[in-house]
Amino acid sequence: MASDRMVVGTLSLKLAIFGAYSLKDKRRVVNSLKDRLKGRFNVSVAEVGSLDRWQQAELGVAMVANDGRFVESAL
Repeated sequence: MASDRMVVGTLSLKLAIFGAYSLKDKRRVVNSLKDRLKGRFNVSVAEVGSLDRWQQAELGVAMVANDGRFVESAL
């Protein structure tokens, strides 16, 4: 059955945060973006890289669904 299918989609984002002058500035921007992505697209989001660089961020985004077209369009 097609409904028994599970599709996992992932997305990697590398961001430049030009207005950040400290890790605290970066954390504010990244947390805001993570919250908006989770709320709008119902995805899981985690900061996965560039943790000690205050003007860069790397986010991993994941989504699970039973329709590959839906996952692809959302990500």
